[in-house]
Amino acid sequence: MFCAGCSSSVLGPDVIVLDSQNYTAVFDAAVAAASNDGMKPVLLDRRGGVIAPDPAVAGSFLEPWKPKPSTARQGLENTLAMQRRTARFEFVPLLRPVGVLDDGSAPLVGPDLLSSTGLDLTTYSGPMELRVWVYVDRHYQQGIRRGTWSLRQETRTTVLPAEEPWEQVSNAFWAPITRDVARERDLLASVESQLAQ
Repeated sequence: MFCAGCSSSVLGPDVIVLDSQNYTAVFDAAVAAASNDGMKPVLLDRRGGVIAPDPAVAGSFLEPWKPKPSTARQGLENTLAMQRRTARFEFVPLLRPVGVLDDGSAPLVGPDLLSSTGLDLTTYSGPMELRVWVYVDRHYQQGIRRGTWSLRQETRTTVLPAEEPWEQVSNAFWAPITRDVARERDLLASVESQLAQ
């Protein structure tokens, strides 16, 4: 119908190549895939080709109602530490022809990012690709002092700024730790299945 995925795994494609005539349908399918995965889209830029959803706290083995982990190892990591997934969908025009690697005559080249800046994708005509970037963020709490005998003896320090006024500073933060390629492929497979319906 519209696209061909370049797949290197059973989970799903690494990238979806599509024609600009199907851009609206694929964009809507990507929004639906993010929503179905528990990430509510907060930035929808059809002209720039960007979808940025809110991060979703990852599900653990003890919380089956949250978004499921892509692998068993992720489920274990999500159980041991509070983690979330942050995604970004990007549509990029392919300003060079897409070749086939099998015959060796035309190598497969990616988008020409330098010349595609400022391009309106709603009026663009030609091939495009959809990529998804998913990052795992881990929640950290500063100033935790754990007791040596039990977790009930845990205390927390209060962090105050060096100069007045002494307002309470948040000591919890999210730090990116890795990229979740399995979740990227799952999201792209979800986009393909939305379009097949």
